[in-house]
Amino acid sequence: MTSNNADVWKDDLLGRKQDAEFLYNFLIGQVEKRKSQGRIGSYVINIDSDWGGGKTFFLERFAKDIAARDHMVVEINAWRDDYAEDPYIAIMAAIDRAFAPYTSKGSKVKSAWDTAKKSGGAIAVRVSGSILKNLAKKTLGVDADEIAEVVADEVGGSALVSDVLVDGLQEGGAQIEKFFDDSLDALVDGFNRTNAAMTDFREKLELAVKAISVEKTAPVFILVDELDRCRPTYAVQLLERVKHLFDVPGVVFVFGTNTSQLQHSIAGAYGARFDGFRYLKRFFDRTYAFEAPSIESYVEGLCQHLPEGKIRSPEDNLSEVLTLGFKAYDFDLRAISQIMEMIDATASAWRHKAPIEIALLFPLCAHFFQTGKAEWPQKVDASVSSWQMKRLGYDHFSSEMVNNTINFDDVYTQAIAVFSSMEKIMKRNSSRSDSATRRYVDAIFRPEWNGITVQTDQPSIQTELLGLVVNAGKMQKSLQPAE
Repeated sequence: MTSNNADVWKDDLLGRKQDAEFLYNFLIGQVEKRKSQGRIGSYVINIDSDWGGGKTFFLERFAKDIAARDHMVVEINAWRDDYAEDPYIAIMAAIDRAFAPYTSKGSKVKSAWDTAKKSGGAIAVRVSGSILKNLAKKTLGVDADEIAEVVADEVGGSALVSDVLVDGLQEGGAQIEKFFDDSLDALVDGFNRTNAAMTDFREKLELAVKAISVEKTAPVFILVDELDRCRPTYAVQLLERVKHLFDVPGVVFVFGTNTSQLQHSIAGAYGARFDGFRYLKRFFDRTYAFEAPSIESYVEGLCQHLPEGKIRSPEDNLSEVLTLGFKAYDFDLRAISQIMEMIDATASAWRHKAPIEIALLFPLCAHFFQTGKAEWPQKVDASVSSWQMKRLGYDHFSSEMVNNTINFDDVYTQAIAVFSSMEKIMKRNSSRSDSATRRYVDAIFRPEWNGITVQTDQPSIQTELLGLVVNAGKMQKSLQPAE
């Protein structure tokens, strides 16, 4: 895929540009194939990845990339919009925003889109105000007069129906049966009118898509993110609306979902034994699964943006140490991104010449991220015992291999045991040890006292990290999961 926007993928740390290149060419090919075969309808693809797998990043950049190729792009955040009563309205609003720049007075695009919206108005009333929905809502603790009002409105204001319903609620099952007999024809007629309205809307929408294709490159792309985080009923409704109302030629839907989570969400709406996998296959023409990203390359890319020389790590290999830490904590990419933002903000605010120790900063940021508590954890989580930098060295004097592995949980525990006063730190340094971990801890504090006059009752400058991390946490772009 050739893009006119060279900066779109400049911060792509997961190799998603390659996915975008393939998917764009694939989708264009599918649209052209359908057209040549005379097949009608939209094309729907699902991008499947775990939470934190980079779906939101991909969809945002993919939108910019295809927009740079002169396609109309509609972006929908389903989770943000699921406060709406019906997703149809949210989808129409998003399409309306995309059409807006091309609807100048008197233009063919404006005329076609206005006609589609007018046709869609009837759909909006029907999908969000059906008689069954209103009856169900009204019968939950609302008096019979209001139920009768709803029914009378839906079937044409018949006084007979209203009277029958009210009397039926008072007199019993016989009158209720008469009410349904009398209203059956009206319900069937309403069903047929709804079908006709849906057909008319799809025809008008297809004409609007054709009109915009004169000014923009076909097809129109509609990108939907965060569906798996929505209310189950809203997620199901959105998929149903796409299938039944927006299934028109010249439109490509691209969903970004955690498909496993979406299946569970749908099962929550229909029941635990419902087959969510087979249900989803009704809506998606294809599913494209992202490969699990490389944490190493992702962290390495983020480390390149950290303030230079402000963070200390073994062998000056900060990227490896952090990668090992993130894996030990089993953080996903979203968590990694947010913790790296905290590390960056903390390092930027560090005012001392002696650097920050990563073996102290990282556990502190991880603890704050997980709990929101402004405190030094008394010890690193037991599950993080695998946070080690394993090294073997050769001792020329003994002609033997030496274990130089650094255990960061031990580094943290030993460091916080003494960093409250320089006296403790200096006494500790008076002893010798062959342990690589202990030698590393000693080296953390050496710049603060070696060759310098110090007050022994003063704490290490590393203790200031707590306050900085708390403030850095307040500066996060979002402490909510995002995609």
